Amino acid sequence: MPSLRTPVWLLRGISSIPGVLALQGSSLSFVATDTGSAWPRQLRTLEHDVGAPGFAAAVESGASSVLFRWPTTEVRVWVPWYYFGGGLKIARGRSVLRFSFGRPANLRGSHLDAASEQIQEVRRMRARGDEWIAALRAADH
Repeated sequence: MPSLRTPVWLLRGISSIPGVLALQGSSLSFVATDTGSAWPRQLRTLEHDVGAPGFAAAVESGASSVLFRWPTTEVRVWVPWYYFGGGLKIARGRSVLRFSFGRPANLRGSHLDAASEQIQEVRRMRARGDEWIAALRAADH
C-alpha cells in the first residue's frame, strides 16, 4: 500500500494553516502543526465544517492536531487546472479542503524573491503534486 507524507498549507480564504498531509495505506490525514495565519474563529469554523471536535483548541494551544483521518474510498481528490499541479482539493461529503504544496506568497520572507527561486518553488510544488496523484491512484487499486 502507498505511503506518503508532505508538508502542506491548508488554504482557508485569505488564511492558511501549515501541516502535514499523509497517505498511509488507504487512509488520508491532515495534521495541523501551527495556526499559521488563521484566526481563532476560522479554526473553530474549520473544526465545525469537518467535524473535528477539539481541533481549534489544540492548535491554538500550540499542539499538533489531527483535522481528519479519512478512508481514501470516501474522498474525492482533484487538481484544478488553476493550481498548475501545485496543490489539491480534497472533498468528503460537504467538506471541500484546498491544499498547497508551497508556502503561500503572503507568508514568504520577501515578495522580491528572485524569479529563479520562484520558478524552482513552482517546480517543487508540481513535483509534489505528481507524487500525490500517483500515490492516490495506487491507493485506489
